[in-house]
Amino acid sequence: MQINEVISIIQEHGYLGLYLWLWVGAFVIPLPNEMIVSTIGFFAAEDVFVPWKIFFITYLGIIAAVTTSYVFGRFAGNAMVFLMNKQNKMRRKIERALLMIEKYNTFALAFCYFVPGFRILFPFLFGFSKFSFIKFALILYTTIFIWVSLVFSVGYFAGEEFIEAFIKYYDIVVGLAVAALMVYVMVKIRRKRKLRKLSH
Repeated sequence: MQINEVISIIQEHGYLGLYLWLWVGAFVIPLPNEMIVSTIGFFAAEDVFVPWKIFFITYLGIIAAVTTSYVFGRFAGNAMVFLMNKQNKMRRKIERALLMIEKYNTFALAFCYFVPGFRILFPFLFGFSKFSFIKFALILYTTIFIWVSLVFSVGYFAGEEFIEAFIKYYDIVVGLAVAALMVYVMVKIRRKRKLRKLSH
């Protein structure tokens, strides 16, 4: 689905249509959200959309998607994991995600939305692990607000050529940034543990 189709959805069904598409489409048509949100920001700057309205509809649609994923994991996780484990590619992805969750805990939740491919899976697995919904919402909803603000702003304030480059290299730049941040956090945690041992 291209951005022209998103515009068509809004024209035909209003902002509610976009909200429902961002919510349900995350499970049916998994497109890179950085492409959608940055392009929506660009068209908002061109007065195709009302900026504040399209921003919050986008944010709420994404919130609905990750919350639904969490609920699926919490209440139907066993059956869904059993089905997903039958696919080798999906099983490896789940194993990798679970290792990251075990290693980084809430830090993994805070940054999962910046990493394509894990945006819907991580909320599902946190629900599956019976992670507190209040903590889940506080951490991930805040992260998503920051993410939508950044990516929407890229589209709103930057030119079309910059947006294309942003979408093209997003995975590489964000992947390196998140990896570097995770290494930094792990080093800090290990240093604290060493200091505690020395103090005892």
